[in-house]
Amino acid sequence: MRTKKKFIILLMMISVFTFSFADINEKPKTKNDNGEIAEYFGVYDPWEPLNRRIYYFNYTFDKYVFLPVVDAYNLVTPTFAQKGIKNFFRNTQNITITGNSLLQFKIKKAMRAIGRFSINTALGAGGLFDTASSLGMPKPYEDFGLTLAHYGVGEGPYLILPFLGPSNLRDAVGTGVNAVALGALDPYEAADLFDIDSPEVFALNSVDKRKNTKFRYYASGSPFEYEYLRFFYKKYRKLQSETGVQVF
Repeated sequence: MRTKKKFIILLMMISVFTFSFADINEKPKTKNDNGEIAEYFGVYDPWEPLNRRIYYFNYTFDKYVFLPVVDAYNLVTPTFAQKGIKNFFRNTQNITITGNSLLQFKIKKAMRAIGRFSINTALGAGGLFDTASSLGMPKPYEDFGLTLAHYGVGEGPYLILPFLGPSNLRDAVGTGVNAVALGALDPYEAADLFDIDSPEVFALNSVDKRKNTKFRYYASGSPFEYEYLRFFYKKYRKLQSETGVQVF
């Protein structure tokens, strides 16, 4: 079984495990509780007690495991190599962007995405250099969560995913489908170069993503950080849907 599939299964197991500790006898929230605040801002968060537990779990994992690994990565990896690694994994996103664009019949966007992948792969040392951006090519973006939204699937409840952070039910499904699709369409494995789902590549991709995500849990110093992040995620995904580009 591929590494990403194993990770998705592990993610589901952790989620079920965490649900088992949710207080099902918790009293309903009153008009003064955070549930009304979420409703006011248009965020459906019926699993907030569970989400907050996972939020704290992610903070603990981030502080004692993930960030120390990122610090070590920064220490031993030259800046130019880090940039090349970032470019490579950004380039692989064009594979699923192409697929999701085709699913939405956005042919021009699909052509732009596959064009970026082809140019960066052929002229950018396999994607280590972002040659397409140097040539002024736009950066389209789609994922399976946005594909579901395109066909009218609602966001569903807000979720904090173990390890991954903010999401919603629709985007959580989209994340899993994107991961499986990338493994199935892996052009590097087809060319007998390497497996993009191998443990080493998967781990490097995870560290690269965390290194390039500036958010730090509880760094804001605000008692309303959870609410801010929840609101920001909703607006972020809306902006991605409206613009069709990778916003950050």
